[in-house]
Amino acid sequence: MNLDRQIRVLIDDAPDLESQMSVAAIAPVLQQVAMTLPLTEYHLCQSLAGEWEISTLRHLQQADLEIQVIYAFAKIEDIATVNREKFRPELVVKVPIVQLLFQMLATPELDRLIFFNNSQLLDRGQEIYRSQLLELIAENFRSIESQSSLPPDVC
Repeated sequence: MNLDRQIRVLIDDAPDLESQMSVAAIAPVLQQVAMTLPLTEYHLCQSLAGEWEISTLRHLQQADLEIQVIYAFAKIEDIATVNREKFRPELVVKVPIVQLLFQMLATPELDRLIFFNNSQLLDRGQEIYRSQLLELIAENFRSIESQSSLPPDVC
């Protein structure tokens, strides 16, 4: 599914008009970030309960430093290559990139998404930081606010 369609589905699936307007407001940023990735859908591992698998990475020398990540793979076979002993194809789900980025915003404990775009380079992923995505959204809102022709006291 192309990015425009993914955005439309995300907006249409919002539960009410206010939510739809909120999603529409951040949609340009989600699309901008999604365009930095080569694919429009990625494969993720999920739990038996159907939740996306979040991994905790700890610093080798400082155990109190940790981050929460989701690994996203270009191909289901890449997951099998990386995690052969625990691989269960029935627990792999294909997720549109816009939905994945949006879900990162809704999951405060998630720090990063790591995308493995190339089967030959499974030791190098492209990272998207939650903090960077939030900053891009804030910049977008500041830009919209500064372009507004309404006086600041008018809602």
